[in-house]
Amino acid sequence: MEIVEIKEIVNESENVKTFFINRRFNAKPGQFAMLWIPGINEKPMSFSYRNGFTVKKIGKFTEKMHQLREGDKIGVRGPYGTSFSIKDGKIGIIGGGTGLSPLRFLAENLNGDIKIFLGFRNKKEVFFEKEFRKYGEVLISTDDGSYGKKGFITDHIDLNCDYYYVCGPEMMMKRCSEILKSKEVEYSLERYMKCGIGLCGSCEIGGYLVCRDGPVFKELPDGFGEYKRDETGRMIEIDL
Repeated sequence: MEIVEIKEIVNESENVKTFFINRRFNAKPGQFAMLWIPGINEKPMSFSYRNGFTVKKIGKFTEKMHQLREGDKIGVRGPYGTSFSIKDGKIGIIGGGTGLSPLRFLAENLNGDIKIFLGFRNKKEVFFEKEFRKYGEVLISTDDGSYGKKGFITDHIDLNCDYYYVCGPEMMMKRCSEILKSKEVEYSLERYMKCGIGLCGSCEIGGYLVCRDGPVFKELPDGFGEYKRDETGRMIEIDL
């Protein structure tokens, strides 16, 4: 583990911040690191930049992360996991929520005709729009219609792309797998992790370990969208 300094904090939206650190890791798009805050333990976070992590405030760890200031120090262990393949041609990127983090890093490294489809619950949650517009044509939808198209982003996907990359809420990804079943797709999955290196088994899904065999998969493992493991390792159903 390396102890690094937070050099810059960018407020992306009401509950999302990007933390830039004083170290550029040799990470590939789709890979993650285990971030450590003293007294709070570790949490897996995808690289949104080689020197940055984009974090939504949704729990104890992320609340503490959002309280940090420039100049504070955190621990970083990684990078870990599989990465996205880098393709050319007509590319479709589909993201929602904090699934945008690894996709931003991916978009920066792609060539070709890129179409980007981003879904949010409402206008207040929209972030990374300007970032993604640097790399391709962007379509945004919100569930309530307060910004962009109204409805779920899965209702607005262009099906004429050669290759797709997907990361976001479980329900969205499950629906994408149905819509894009005849297409080549890579999915970035999220599961609770303790070790990040394939030892504890807490991120197991369908016989795979997300930290070791993923987080990037070319098809969704069995059980995705149906169950996950909690902090105790107990299997619980997912309410979609």
